[in-house]
Amino acid sequence: MKLSIPTNWQPDLLSKINKSKTTEIYGKLDCDPIGGGRPSFTLPFVDKRRVKEYIFKVHQYGLKFNYLLNAVCLGNIEWSVAGQKRIRGFLDWLTAIRVDAVTVSIPYLLELIKKRYPHFETKVSVCAAVCDPLQAKYWEDMGADTITLSPWAVNRSFKTLREIRQAVRCKLQVYANTRCLSGCPSVQYHYSSHSHSSRMNDRESIINYCRFSCNYLILKQPWRLIAACWIRPEDLPHYEKAGINSVKLSDRSMRTEQIQRIVEAYTMEKYGGNLMDLLYIIPAKKLAIGKRRNINVPRLNKLLDQMPVNDPTFLDNGKLEGFLNFFIEGKCSRINCGGCGYCRDIANKVLYVPDDYRSKLISIYEDLLKSIIDGEMFTCKQKSWIKKQ
Repeated sequence: MKLSIPTNWQPDLLSKINKSKTTEIYGKLDCDPIGGGRPSFTLPFVDKRRVKEYIFKVHQYGLKFNYLLNAVCLGNIEWSVAGQKRIRGFLDWLTAIRVDAVTVSIPYLLELIKKRYPHFETKVSVCAAVCDPLQAKYWEDMGADTITLSPWAVNRSFKTLREIRQAVRCKLQVYANTRCLSGCPSVQYHYSSHSHSSRMNDRESIINYCRFSCNYLILKQPWRLIAACWIRPEDLPHYEKAGINSVKLSDRSMRTEQIQRIVEAYTMEKYGGNLMDLLYIIPAKKLAIGKRRNINVPRLNKLLDQMPVNDPTFLDNGKLEGFLNFFIEGKCSRINCGGCGYCRDIANKVLYVPDDYRSKLISIYEDLLKSIIDGEMFTCKQKSWIKKQ
């Protein structure tokens, strides 16, 4: 199984990762005219000169570079002369620095690139949430060379994976080391928020409400971590058999040692120990950033500072052997998650979350979410816009 690997722009990454199954390195500037799937403040800063030099080194290793243009919303700048100049000027720059492929989430961008920049290999982002054969065929007909499928909908549905494979001839990719919830209701809102928070001239305060809510739900119901959409390194052959061509790994915000460990595990298709070591988890300090005119910054920092630095959660990968068979055999109905009890039973056997750690975080998240929903987190609450009952 071929691998698509994130870059943190560190000079030691390319020399340290196992490249035997890696075909491309992907990444982007912390902010650009288009934006993407991560807020700027969570990503390492890199300037255009370093990007150009880095891509040159990527090519020296015989790898391709995939630049992410995976915003799900452009804020309507695409419908203005100034916006068109910024978008096309940026694509001209990507051409000049010899980017090999681009990843998009917006159909208009794909059609623009195929028409005006046909030298780019085009890939559909996970942010586009492609989850059935009909959607995949639309993207293929627009010219997509590779489609990264929606992990929230298809990573555990082998029937859907096989149907999509039969419907299209383009390459298919899955996103493996994510702990996102299967069937997540906030996907589009989450990525729209990130798109705006990583585009030039469109960055304000951001609170990762979606991630807070997700983390809180998993803490309240730990079995949901088992029902999430991660893929074990050992289970990659099942996806290859279903017709998947490659695997995307996260994350661009990680240190080289973390990325190196993840790449090694998915290259060797085995990992002994805590599966949480391989899953993308955003540190608490990377979940929100505020400007005083918009957010009650002292209140926000007080809550974030209470969160433990280290996560003691242990997910025993060795005990998960055969876990995926339930899904391969189509026994998961995806109608009432948790109702059948399968993931709950598995969690009791393989998942350990210390009670004191769990209780403390639940309390912090409850305070945090209450502050966000009630309005206490926002300075504008001083102006009483809430109609008194």
